[in-house]
Amino acid sequence: MATDPPSRGRDAPLHWHAFANGVWSPFYGFAIWLVGRVFPRRFDFEVRGREHLPATGGVLVVANHLADIDPPFLCLACAPRPAITLGASRHFAHRPLGYLLSALGTVPLRMGTADVRALRVASEHLRAGRLVVIYPEGRPSFSDRLGGFAEGAGLLGLIEGVTVVPAAIWGAHRIVKGRWPLGRGPVRVVFGAPVRPTATGRRREQARALTAEVRGVIETMVTGLAAGDARD
Repeated sequence: MATDPPSRGRDAPLHWHAFANGVWSPFYGFAIWLVGRVFPRRFDFEVRGREHLPATGGVLVVANHLADIDPPFLCLACAPRPAITLGASRHFAHRPLGYLLSALGTVPLRMGTADVRALRVASEHLRAGRLVVIYPEGRPSFSDRLGGFAEGAGLLGLIEGVTVVPAAIWGAHRIVKGRWPLGRGPVRVVFGAPVRPTATGRRREQARALTAEVRGVIETMVTGLAAGDARD
């Protein structure tokens, strides 16, 4: 179990358990089965572009962030591959929720700082051939306007053998009413074609260029989804 030592503020203790393959497989499998039975009907959920997700090997799915409820939709969209997600560390402040999220493959990411541990864990999973989902905006936007992307997305995308797949989610922001998923869809997740990093420049420059390119692709997809939603 990985639990930070007690302290205050940004260094508050996190209740996180690191599973060998990133998730507790029996529980994760049950959760995906349950979500798969409920979400398509309840939220008119649809996935497009799943063919862009490789069936094997390390995959970094980079997505925009609309609301805290985004991860279940992205995880279902990535199925049958388990998805390991980097999520805000504030969700790990309480032991029951922290362990639940751990079983579902969520890795705590401290916001507002370069969280070396979270990036190291994500890179280990990618090198082991697993699928990792990140939200470089950090905080939900609740709109089609993307915030700035953290550079860590590009750094992870430079790992040898990793496929970087941009993803756009739309509609999840209308579901959350206060803290509860009381609204309705439709909710759409679209995967774009893999983005390949440039081979020129220093590593930090390559990471910045990759982050910017992926952000541009996602912004275009989100804008298209929002426009199509408005026409409907």
